[in-house]
Amino acid sequence: MNIKDIKNMDKEQILGLLGLEEDSTLSSVVGALGWIGVGALAGAVVALLLAPKTGRELRETVGRKIKHHADDVMSTARSKVDEFAAEKGGI
Repeated sequence: MNIKDIKNMDKEQILGLLGLEEDSTLSSVVGALGWIGVGALAGAVVALLLAPKTGRELRETVGRKIKHHADDVMSTARSKVDEFAAEKGGI
């Protein structure tokens, strides 16, 4: 590469050569959505910490909900396995 080649380059090519490409609108939007997600997560943590329940009550409530959802997932998985086995002729 010589001086003549560099003179004929446009802004994007020079920045790309230096590894300093400009951000696209999409990357800006994705970055903003990431920060919104971080803010939502932080808000949820603060809400849990300021909840009117004691720590033990909160842990019990969360534990019951997790167990309930886990039972639902297992039940759905069992029914799907049974459906698949029935379709394949009783594996």
